Amino acid sequence: MFQGVRKPFLVFLHLLVFCLLTSDFSLLSSAWAADAPMVNGAPGDVVAIGKMVGQLEQTVAARDANTLQLFGAGDDWHQYTDLNAQTRITHMAVTKAGALVRQNFRISGTRDGTPTSLVAGTQELWLSRLADGRFVFTPKHWTAPPDAAESLADAAREEWQAPADDQGETTPAGLLHLVAERRGDRWIALRRSRWNGTLLDTDQLVQATRAMPTADPADVSAWLRAQMQGFDGRGAGAAHFFLQAGRRGWVGLGAVWDGNRNLPDSIEKQVAAMRENLDGAGYFSPAAHRDFGVALSQIGLTAEAAEELEKANAMQPGLVAAAQIEQVAAQRALDPQNLAITQLQNEAKVGLDASHPVYAINALMKERPQPQTPLQALRLGLEYSKFADDEQAGKYLRLAEQMVNRGALNGATPGDVGWAEVIVEHLREREKTLRMKPPNIVRSALFTLRCWPNDVNALQVLAALESAQHTVYADFGIPMGSTEVIVWRTQTEFQRYTTMFTAQGNSEFVAALTLTKLISAQGGPLVLGEEVNVFTDPRANTFSTLAHEYGHVAVRQLSRGRIVPVWFNEGVATAVEGGYDGYLSRVRKAATARRLLSWPEISQWNVDGERAFLAYSQANSVVDYIVAKWGREAVLEVLRQIGRDVPPEAAFRNVLKISQSDLWSRWAREGIR
Repeated sequence: MFQGVRKPFLVFLHLLVFCLLTSDFSLLSSAWAADAPMVNGAPGDVVAIGKMVGQLEQTVAARDANTLQLFGAGDDWHQYTDLNAQTRITHMAVTKAGALVRQNFRISGTRDGTPTSLVAGTQELWLSRLADGRFVFTPKHWTAPPDAAESLADAAREEWQAPADDQGETTPAGLLHLVAERRGDRWIALRRSRWNGTLLDTDQLVQATRAMPTADPADVSAWLRAQMQGFDGRGAGAAHFFLQAGRRGWVGLGAVWDGNRNLPDSIEKQVAAMRENLDGAGYFSPAAHRDFGVALSQIGLTAEAAEELEKANAMQPGLVAAAQIEQVAAQRALDPQNLAITQLQNEAKVGLDASHPVYAINALMKERPQPQTPLQALRLGLEYSKFADDEQAGKYLRLAEQMVNRGALNGATPGDVGWAEVIVEHLREREKTLRMKPPNIVRSALFTLRCWPNDVNALQVLAALESAQHTVYADFGIPMGSTEVIVWRTQTEFQRYTTMFTAQGNSEFVAALTLTKLISAQGGPLVLGEEVNVFTDPRANTFSTLAHEYGHVAVRQLSRGRIVPVWFNEGVATAVEGGYDGYLSRVRKAATARRLLSWPEISQWNVDGERAFLAYSQANSVVDYIVAKWGREAVLEVLRQIGRDVPPEAAFRNVLKISQSDLWSRWAREGIR
């Protein structure tokens, strides 16, 4: 094997093979300049393999369908003329069984007189060795994971060419939100979404445009790569990239990092070292491919892991048990990139909650396009206020007030009069507080975010909201309505506003607070308004904080505003945030020391200080136990039954077949992990 040869001879062998290959049938396309490939094996084998692989360029030019399929050129290659392949072998590992060849490639052609790149990337081919020593192609080949920056840049191009504006505008507007994950020392493109509205004003956007690393407004890949490089050394996590529509293309605003708390830096560093080794001399070792595959499977990169195990077994048959390869391959659907596709499809099926203001407004308009009574106008104003459309809410409030002044409520039932008074008071209160709120608005289907113009701290909140939304939809499958979010620049601003409604806002430890206004109605509690207030506290994790608050919104959504046991409400919210910080070890230590809070203490939720940390941790752990034993659907069904006015204790008995106190006791005996 290659590792046992002295370095001076390695350099000589590289140069010898490179000269042999480039003087005959080139490993290196003449259009590409490159370093000598990394190779091992007898020079005759290397030359023979180079000739075979090099012939793929000729078969592409000859328009061979099988070769084009091998390169992943797509189904529309027939529409191109002058097909051309530029290829370069970077690695060649020769064993007794055959040869593993890594090849960079680009396939281009001409369409409508314009040269176009059809596909580019990296693939690995397995050539089997025959008994007489010759090599033959096999169906085994592996395509390298797509370049995340290029994938996100392609998504940005698509979004620019297909604007989200429903009014027929030909130029895109608003913000583009791209999400990628870094795991196993590589980036993985995950999701994209749009926000209506802007963050930077015209002057600031012009400055941001000048700072873009390329003059081509259609290509944001260089900007994305620069942002990704800024997160080097941070281990595993997700990055949220934000761009705003400029005059000629997307303009980068910034990126927000969300570290992965479940993957320690030590594991990430280990995988990074193994990946670097496989780019060097380790490429020639079947055991190195096997060990890398095992490590990748342990951090959830199952698709790449299965391929590395397959390569190891091809290079040294029998090195990896077939059952092990099958077991890892069976988990391909859970690979982050594959899982993201499935999750997005499932999220689309969940859709919006039936109480979403858009549905309510459409239903009211369909029933009567022009309100004839104050109550009809006020109902429209209320729904627009939930959507944080202040102009429309004010318009219908004024209309209702005019009708009332003309005596439209004379003779109305006491119930209608009382209901009208409640909505009028609520809408007037909103108009008063509106003067205190930041004026800039950014919207999605689920959120209306209010922030100050040019406040780039809002990017952190936008990222956290998208992440929380994704968790609620992908992991819990809860359809949601519209939530108003207010971003304050300082804790002082935050406290000045929130303390008008609750003393909780005055706590130095509170960085986010959900204000919900409920009234009692004949059909049960009714939400008049709900808003999440937040400021970007450097002491707090904005992602966890907002996910927790959105978890409470989700609980309220499913329970239809009914009273939910506090421990259960907090347990679900901590689960949505990805786990209360340090909750597992905190609960284990308390259990070992026999210091767990009792059921009466938790059920009454009379906790503070260190006891509060333990209370949140225990509630989180109990929800984990419910999910593990009865399934996540059980958590949702308890909330749904409470929303149908089933008493909480009865809801737990109906779904879990045990009482809350029995659940607590069983968890204490067997549920702490």
